[in-house]
Amino acid sequence: MKRVELKNVSKSYDGKTNVMKDINVAIEPGEFFVLVGPSGCGKSTMLRMIAGLEEVSAGELYIGEQFSNKLPPSARNLSMVFQNYALYPHLSVQQNITFGLHTKKISRQEQQQRCLEAAEMLGLSELLNRKPRQLSGGQRQRVALARAIVTHAPICLMDEPLSNLDAKLRAKMRSEIRQIQRKLGITMIYVTHDQTEAMTMADRMMILHNGEIQQIGKPLEIYNHPENTFVASFIGSPPMNLIDVILSEGKVVLDDERSVPINGENLKSYSKGNEVTIGVRPEHIQLAKDGQLSFMADVVNVEVLGTETLLTFEIGKGQWIAKWNGQWNIDVGERVPLYIEEKDLFLFEKESGRCIWHQPKTEQRKAVKEAVL
Repeated sequence: MKRVELKNVSKSYDGKTNVMKDINVAIEPGEFFVLVGPSGCGKSTMLRMIAGLEEVSAGELYIGEQFSNKLPPSARNLSMVFQNYALYPHLSVQQNITFGLHTKKISRQEQQQRCLEAAEMLGLSELLNRKPRQLSGGQRQRVALARAIVTHAPICLMDEPLSNLDAKLRAKMRSEIRQIQRKLGITMIYVTHDQTEAMTMADRMMILHNGEIQQIGKPLEIYNHPENTFVASFIGSPPMNLIDVILSEGKVVLDDERSVPINGENLKSYSKGNEVTIGVRPEHIQLAKDGQLSFMADVVNVEVLGTETLLTFEIGKGQWIAKWNGQWNIDVGERVPLYIEEKDLFLFEKESGRCIWHQPKTEQRKAVKEAVL
């Protein structure tokens, strides 16, 4: 296992415009670290810099304890799985898996043993004599993963390896890759634009946007405590509901008709110009019970997904979504009473998007602990 560290790393192709800016992160040995963000945010560029396929324009890259800015890819002792798998069509599965091991001066007997071990681990033992064209998408993905495993490299880089698979197979392969990483104890750096993959696979993850770090942390920490509106809207399915509002004493005004009660004392130091962005997760918008009422809303769309129901309603100039467990028999156009607890609200600065108020982490952790006990 090896540590990977980037210190003030930037990347520029023309010497002027940075596509990545001041990246600072330490990826610990044996960690499953996920880089996630929209297309063009710089996550694949960062992975390629770690692999040595792109030069570091500024800053320092360390692999283990070794300064690696100018180290050639062959000397970095890592493996990589690409999005398109990069299998040789004229070679068998076994030949694809062991391809490149001869350059490491590994005996044929050792190559054979490593291949058989990896094939058994990934369910490829019966397919070793087949060609890639005779394999399904999931099987090809396993071959690419096996080729990375047999190198016994302490670091494995993965660049959106599941993007070509269907939804059901992606879910299966997410679990398999995570189990293999735990079993081998390797450091894995995984790139994806799919926040579901990031949430389900990562020990920690980094969210990138426009070449800059938005937040680094454990998946649930980021979900429960997003640092800005971009993270709040990117992580979560459906994403967090956001709207620009006016703060007034004792309530948050959503639009001309609706408001949510809130303790004015909590907001005194944050009510800059009385204009902020408010956010709430879809699962925290509840059906109001006796004695509860935040506002009334007209339902404009209903999606019953079997295990949950999504209700869309208009707020101001936009639309919000509520997510309720189970199957709800609610019609479009129906008017429903909704309730939002103060502890479930997020307030963000309108211009910068920075989170300025939410229930303190310590209080939330204490509540979770008490609920478990």
